[in-house]
Amino acid sequence: MVRSLLLAALAGTSSVALNNVAVNAAPDPAALADHLKASKVVYYGSWRCSACQYQGRLFGDAVNRLPYVECAKPDEFPIQAAACQTAEIRAFPTWILPNGERRVGVQSLEELERWSDMSPSP
Repeated sequence: MVRSLLLAALAGTSSVALNNVAVNAAPDPAALADHLKASKVVYYGSWRCSACQYQGRLFGDAVNRLPYVECAKPDEFPIQAAACQTAEIRAFPTWILPNGERRVGVQSLEELERWSDMSPSP
């Protein structure tokens, strides 16, 4: 909340040092989605998972750009469902880096940016 208020007060400034604490603007959802896809990160989820729906809302209109694998529609997407089994997905959402490192649960855009080594927006 404090961070949101600081960002609103900055109105257009991408970052500022305040009391020796850097405050950065949130990553652009479309740029982050494109970065995750280019980085070969995979996002596993389920259409009926409320946490996955919330995760998608964080990306707004860029949600369709995510490297998403649907785990709960085996009849419609059998290859994706098989990929979920191969990846041993036990909870949704699950994010996996190419090196196998995982994040389970809803991740903020900032956390995904850091975790995937995306350079912060200027």
